[in-house]
Amino acid sequence: MLLTEGWDCPSVDCVVVLRPTKVRSLYSQMVGRGTRLYPGKDHLLLLDFLWHTERHELCHPASLICENEEVARKMTENIEEAGVPVDLEQAEKTASEDVVAQREEALAKQLREMRNRKRKLVDPLQFEMSIQAEDLTGYTPSFGWEMAPPSEKQVRALEKLGIFPDQIDNAGKAAKLLDRLDARRQEGLTTPKQIRFLEQKGFRHVGTWDFQAARNLIDRIAANGWRVPYDINPSAYVPQYTPKPIDFGFDIFD
Repeated sequence: MLLTEGWDCPSVDCVVVLRPTKVRSLYSQMVGRGTRLYPGKDHLLLLDFLWHTERHELCHPASLICENEEVARKMTENIEEAGVPVDLEQAEKTASEDVVAQREEALAKQLREMRNRKRKLVDPLQFEMSIQAEDLTGYTPSFGWEMAPPSEKQVRALEKLGIFPDQIDNAGKAAKLLDRLDARRQEGLTTPKQIRFLEQKGFRHVGTWDFQAARNLIDRIAANGWRVPYDINPSAYVPQYTPKPIDFGFDIFD
């Protein structure tokens, strides 16, 4: 570690690598201790006991002319696939175009996947407004852990419950939203997916509805070819609730 960088002894003609690293630039610095020119020195012996050269590319023709490492990798790949001498300037231009095309294709794929996810999931703001949750809409994190990004576990849980998690930028908001979803489930209120579907059909304040009432209405719509029955006006519709039995703790007929 003492001799990795900032140490210059041009006469060194052998480098023995015994330090693990996953960083190409650090490996290049280690090898670079032996690449200085020196009178009578015509080669460097590199003993790589950890097979870093399998993972890290030290230098290719592309490394000499490409400013972008991604373009250099693509150019090297193209040259190896060609198997014949190529013009380096033309190869760099082709590699740059390939990298741009790959980025655009990857971005388009990502946008398609996001649109598909969004169609299946509910925007958190739509959910908060539907259930009239001002404490969620105006939430501001206070503690350090609340300000951190949502954990992978929180993101998976939100997505499983029907909420689009990409627009939730802190762990505190994710925790409050998960708590609210759990409380609504226990109270028998509508799910995010029920809210999204019915509000897309024009029904209002579905977040305040009973779960079973929403389910019954969705069943009617499904039976009607996924169209709202003609005798229902979505904007004025008021669901019919089924009273929940009261548990008195004893049999009232005793």
